[in-house]
Formats: sequence, structure tokens, C-alpha cells
Amino acid sequence: MAERTGRRRLTTLRRPGRLVAAVVIGLLLVAVFGRSAAVFYTDVLWYQALGYSGVFWTRTLTIVAVRLVTGAFGAALILVNVWYVLRQLGPVHLRRRYGNIEIAEQVPRAYLVSGALAVAVLAGWWLSSLQFGGNAAVALLAWLRADSWGAADPLFGHDLSFYVFALPVYFRLLDFLLIVLIWSLLLVGIGYALVGAVRLRNTRVEIDDRPRVHFAMLVAGMFIVFGARYLLGRYELLLEGNGFGGVIGYTDVHARLPARLLVGVLAFVTAGALFHGALRRTWAPPAVALAVLLLAGLGMGAVYPEFMQKIQVEPNQLAREAEYIRWNIDFTRRAYGLAEMQRRSFPFRRASPEAWAAQMPALNELPLWDLPQLQTVFTEIQGRRDYYRFPDLDYDRYESATGAREVAIGVREFRAEGVPENSRTWQTLHLNPAFTRGIGAVVVPTAEKLDNNPVYWLSDVQPVQRHPAAPLSLELDEPSVFFGETMSDYVIVGHQGRFTSIVDDTVGARLPVPHVGTGVPLSSFLRVVAFALRFGEQNLLFARELGDTSRLLFRRPVVERAAALAPFLFWDTDALPVVANGRIVWMLDGYTASSNFPLARADTLEQTVLRYLRAGVKATVDAVSGEVRMYAIGAGDPILRTYQRIFPGLIRSQDEMPPILRRHLRYPTLLFRVQVDVLEEYHLERPETFFAGQDVWQLPGDLSTQPVPRRGHAFMMARLPAESQPELLLVSPFIARERQNLTGMLIARSDSVHYGELVLLEMPRDDQIRGPSQITSIIEADPFISQQLSLWEQAGRVVQRGYLRMVPTDSSILYIQPLFLSAQDRGIPQLQRVIVTDGTAVAMATDLSAAIAELLGETTLLEDVAPPDAPITPPSPDLSEWRLRALELMREADARLRAGDFAGFGATWNRLRALLEQQSSGEVPR
Repeated sequence: MAERTGRRRLTTLRRPGRLVAAVVIGLLLVAVFGRSAAVFYTDVLWYQALGYSGVFWTRTLTIVAVRLVTGAFGAALILVNVWYVLRQLGPVHLRRRYGNIEIAEQVPRAYLVSGALAVAVLAGWWLSSLQFGGNAAVALLAWLRADSWGAADPLFGHDLSFYVFALPVYFRLLDFLLIVLIWSLLLVGIGYALVGAVRLRNTRVEIDDRPRVHFAMLVAGMFIVFGARYLLGRYELLLEGNGFGGVIGYTDVHARLPARLLVGVLAFVTAGALFHGALRRTWAPPAVALAVLLLAGLGMGAVYPEFMQKIQVEPNQLAREAEYIRWNIDFTRRAYGLAEMQRRSFPFRRASPEAWAAQMPALNELPLWDLPQLQTVFTEIQGRRDYYRFPDLDYDRYESATGAREVAIGVREFRAEGVPENSRTWQTLHLNPAFTRGIGAVVVPTAEKLDNNPVYWLSDVQPVQRHPAAPLSLELDEPSVFFGETMSDYVIVGHQGRFTSIVDDTVGARLPVPHVGTGVPLSSFLRVVAFALRFGEQNLLFARELGDTSRLLFRRPVVERAAALAPFLFWDTDALPVVANGRIVWMLDGYTASSNFPLARADTLEQTVLRYLRAGVKATVDAVSGEVRMYAIGAGDPILRTYQRIFPGLIRSQDEMPPILRRHLRYPTLLFRVQVDVLEEYHLERPETFFAGQDVWQLPGDLSTQPVPRRGHAFMMARLPAESQPELLLVSPFIARERQNLTGMLIARSDSVHYGELVLLEMPRDDQIRGPSQITSIIEADPFISQQLSLWEQAGRVVQRGYLRMVPTDSSILYIQPLFLSAQDRGIPQLQRVIVTDGTAVAMATDLSAAIAELLGETTLLEDVAPPDAPITPPSPDLSEWRLRALELMREADARLRAGDFAGFGATWNRLRALLEQQSSGEVPR
């Protein structure tokens, strides 16, 4: 009885200890895995709110399945090796000392087996994450579901999908196997050292027979992996050859290719020799095999190819490399979408006045406003508050009563840095609707100005102002911008309390907060806790405003939003805002890319090496609701078709895109930039000229003289030669390398049935058509323009010469450069003048039509610029009176300039110029 009572007391004493231990373990688990679990759970809610749960679970289960399979394989291989070591162990004892008494307690065998199993499982799972985490698992699924390319490489005859889908997976599997073998060798070595089977005695390493065989088997397995990699490396030569132009060449095919085959076979032989030598207790066979392998690798892999290159290739390089250069040209054009490019010869000649007159309707639509200047104007005039900004502006076009008109558009986004520091509370930045969203867009036609300022088709906030001449499609009923390019922090909408409407003190109105459809409902305390853990924000747990109607919005940058749904695509970071159906919708370009397209030139994009790029996806993100839709544009490439099979319903057909959005499709700028870069050399078609480096092109330098990022291309509304209507074109000029004359222009089309078409205008070789730097020199050398610029600068004005646009007409090139003036210290740029030239004559006027008219000599500068109510005063025959009149005009011009009256300055200056011309011609006595 006493014994039972003692046991009960002991049990009672133990229970609190067990409870404390359980609580501590639970808290540790929450600390270690709590945030990961919260991120996973809130991701599930986010995908569910967007309607893409299937995409999330397909990707997640794919990753888990691939990790489980590869991790189980790695764990099994490690466990077999560790288990073999455990079998060599005798009883393992733990010794404890209590005073003078030492007690040896045997460790149960089950503990050792459990420990080995735990080590193997953890190692296998961890090693699988190194090779098959994230998109790597999706790549393995893409290999299993790969679509045929329908084209083969000319050397081995494999379908191109083998290189894009299969080969990277094979290498990844071999690398995983090699890592597992290395890890197994490390664990086995530690195990044998602990049991004494591997020991150090008198500076010598002694190994028992069983460990020797075991080590030999593992090392032999590594040589087998090396051999397989060398055999697969034969196909890798089509990706990383050493021939002319950095792709496969004659030496690769006739020396390195057989060398890799030989080294791969010898690696297998070495593996067998290692195993044989371990069994026979002799190091001779493996030593001989290893020596032969090293000699073959050095001789066949390095010496022989170098010898062949020097003796056979370099003396006759063109003859040896011509076939491979032809492969390179062909596959590079395929890789970057240049195979279907149209090539047109440009019949350059100076246009007649009649030809210019016929083209004036199209020329009047050419853009004059540059985005850097407009961004300053928008920020200063349309920013409205310090906490609003226009992070980016874009060119687009809208249908008006007179046809498509090019516009510049910017969205007013919220920035927390603009909120006064003492007002940046958690409630202000996350709950208050006035500080959780941007509002409205600003749209200006790029070919118009009013008093040297932009004409605003869409401007202001609450109410949004739409110009009477603006297209009806620019009606903006819901101007809220909860999702933008830079709005990164999470916010909560639809909550209770005092933050239920927006007070706009500019008009004294209380504005309702719109319903946001894709926010995650905070309908349970579990969800609130999960988001508090995800964002590390305790205020979420105690905010009284939260209720069942509250919705949390996160992943608000539109590029991040699209990338979370389709991380296997390469996303352009520049999103185009479109006003459609009364709200703002963002449009993004998604690219399929690969570094494994054979025989193509490598290019670098955003620090990523690529050999294949296609822009097959357009994503739209609603700025209010955050709804995301993706559309496949065009026929689609095999990579995109494969992803469409893996994730059904994610990327829709182009026909499902609303027509109002289809009218705003633009050629992808990132793809165009890569194509321009590639085309500098790959416009050449013959291996002989490609090899000789003849007629290689390059991009001109900065096409403006202002401190803005270099742009080698620009959108403009213009008429393509031989076409009847203006359309939105993306144009990039080329000049000859080491020279400055214009050699070609790449033009990408965006409108209607011509979307995605590329046209290369090739300039005649016998005409030296001036390039941008030569045109800049002509403009700078004009005495009238240089005088004007000097006077403005002397008067303290900041002169900015805008982007030099080169407009191809039917038979000539028109060069247009806007001229902006602003005051110092945050002055607002004004479009003061337009400079035009055809490469010979130069003209400058207040607008494009007048400048072109002056260029053609149809009007004099005096008639063009001077206002009709300010006639030139005839000079007096008296010389002193003439001088006084000139001095008077000069002072008047200077006064008008200092007052900011640019129009008056121009008129007065031209009167002074006419006076000087009359004096120089003898009409005024000297």
C-alpha cells in the first residue's frame, strides 16, 4: 500500500514537468515553424481569393511530390550505407559515474537504428531542396509534359525540346546523385572512424577490408556519375561551344566531341577498376585506370583540341567554320523571334515639298513630349499631395474622333514617404483609405501643346476632369488605385470604425471606399493571427476596426502579383496602365525564356544568361480589385504550350481578352531590346560577311543631351513606309560600327492584325545617310539655334534638348527634336520649340508644322514665328537711330525672357533678327 502511494506521488510530481516540457516544445515549434505555416496558410487564402487555387495546389503538390521522390531516393541510398556501417558496430555503452561508482548502460539497438533513419531522412530531404526546390520541380514536370518542338538540331538530330526540357533535368538528376554519394561517403567515413575500422597509426591511415570495399563502391559510383555527365556533355557543346562567335565550331565537333565520348567511357572503366581493386586488395588496376583517365582528359580534352585549332582550323578558319556559322545565324534568329522579320530596302532620296505636304496629316501626329519632362510636369502640377507620385510614365494610344492618337499616361500612386513623419502611424498607413491607395491617372496627347504646356485629356482627382476633345474611352468612373507598380505594403479595406470613407479636402467631399474583390476576408481570428505572424505585426491582433467585412490586400505591386501566379515566366518590370471601362487596368508582358536553346548566341537580360526569349503572355491586373488575367498572345511557343498543359485555366486564349484591352496591345519592349542587341550582328546572312565582321552595326549613343537613362528606342505614332495609316511603332536606329552614318532601322508593329511584326529598313550602302550624332552636330552648328540657346542659358534658363526621333517617310528621313525650357530650382519644363531637319537644312519653330514648313522654304521664319500683331518696325535710315532700335529690341527680348514670357521673347528676338538681316543686306545704311 505504501509502495502504491509513493508511485502516485511520483506520478503527480512528474505530470507538471511533462506539461511544462510539452508547452516549451510547443512554443519552440511555433517559433520555428509558425511563420512558415502562416505564410503557407495565407498564400492558400490569397490564391483562393484570386480564383487560382488549382494553380497553387498544382505547383505546391508538384514540389512536394518531386521532393518526396528524390528525397526518399537520397534517404534510402544514405540509409543503406549508414546501415551497413551500423552492422559493424558491437554493443554501444554509455558510461556514467556516481561518486566512485561507474555504471555502463547499453544503448538499445532501436535507438541507433532510429537515429540512422532520422539522419538519412533529414539529409535526403535537405539535399533534394538544393536541386528540386521551387521552379526546378516545375521544370521536371515540364520535362514529363513537354510539347514537341517540331524541329531538330543539325548535328545529333534531336528534337529541340530535348535540349530545352530534358537535358537540364538530366544534369540536375546527376548532380543530385553526386551530392548524395558525397554525403554518404562523409557519413560512412565518420562511422567507420568511430568504430575504429578507419584509424590513424604512426602517421599512416589504416583501413579494414570491409570499409575499403565500401569506400571503393561509393567512389566508383561517383566515377559513373562523372562518366554519364561527360556523355551528356556532348550535347552541351551545342550550348557552350568554343567555335567562332561563341557557339559550336569545327574543333568542337571533330575533337572535343569524341574526347567527351572517350572520357565518359574511361570513367566507367575506372569505376569498374576501383571496385575490382578493392575486392582483390590491389591498387594497381584502379591506379592504371585513373592515370589513363587523367591522361585522356588532359590530352583529348585540352591538348588535342588546341592542336587541331592551331593546325587545321586557324589557317583555313572560314572554310572550316562556315557550316557552323550558318547554323549559328539560323538558330539565333529562331531563338529571338527574328526568323520571320521582313527586310525592306529603303529608297532614300530627298523628298519634294509636294511629298511632304501629302504626309503632313501623319506627321502632325508625331510625339513631341518626352516622358522625363512630362514626369516632372505631372509631379509638380498633378501630384496634388506630397504622398502622391508618378513612378513611371508610358506611351499608348486611344481612339478619338479623328483616329488613333498617341498619348502619355501616368498613374498617381501613394508613397508613404510623403506622409508627415509624425502621422505615419499603423492605422494611418494600413487602415485609413486616404493613405492606402493611389488615385486617378493623367493622360496627355503627345503631339499637342497649349501655351507651351501639355493639353490634359485626363487630369485632377475627385472629380476627375476629362477634356471635351478626349476620347470617350478615357472616362474614369472609379479612379482608385489599390494595386500599382510601387505600392508594396499591405492594407485593410472594408473595416468598421472611423476609416470608412475618404475625405478629400480639395473639394470638401466625403468619398466612399470602393469594394475590393480579391482581398482576403479576415472572417476568423485564425486568419488574423496568421497574417500577424506573416507580417510580424501585433497591431492586427488588437485593432478594433477589424471585422467580418474587413479584407486584407497584399502583393500589391502588379509585377509581384503576376510573378506569384506564374513564377516560371520572366516578367517585364514596366507595366502599362490602360483606362478601360471606367477604371485603370495594368497590362504586363510575360516571357518564356531558356538558356538551353542549342546553337544560339547567348544574351544577358537582367543579369540572366538566355539563349531563347519569346513574349507570349499578356497579363492584366485591375487596379481596384486586383483581379489578374493572363492571355496567350499569338500562336504560342512550345514552352508556353507546355505550361498551359501543366496549369490549365491559368493562361487563356487571346480571343478571351476584352476588345477594349486588345486595342492597347504594345510590342514588348524587353524583347525588342534583346532583338535590337542581337540584330547588330545577326542582320548578316552570309557566313563570309559574318566571319569577316563586315557591315556590323551598333546602337547610337544617347539620343538626347539631358541627364536621363539612355533609350535606344521609342514608341511613336507614325506611318510605316508603303502603308496608308499611322500606327503605333517601336523604332530603333542602327549606325555603322566605328562610324556614325545611319545603316538601318528596326520597326516593331503593335496595331491590329500586324501585331508582333518586325520590319527592318535597310539604308542604301552607296548613300551616307546621317546618323544621330551627325544630326546633333548639324543642329549645334546652326548659328540661329546656337544663338537662341546661348541667350536662354545666359538668362538663367535650363535648356533640355529632348529625344531625337528619326521618322522614316516614303523616301526620306525626318529628324525631330523637341526643345524644353524651364527655370532653375525645380522649374517646370515647357515645350518651347521644335527642331526639324532632313539631314541638310535645319529649322526651328514653335510647333512641328511651322518647323516643317520653314524647312521646306514655304514660309519665312519671320512669317512663321512673329505674331501678326507685332510687326517689325522699319529702321530709320539714320545709323544711330538703327543702332538704338537694335539695342531696344535686344533689351526687350532680355526682359521678356527674364519674365518667363517665352512667346514674347521669340517674337521680339525674330524682329531683331529681321532687323539685322535687313542691315546686312544693305537695306539699312551702314
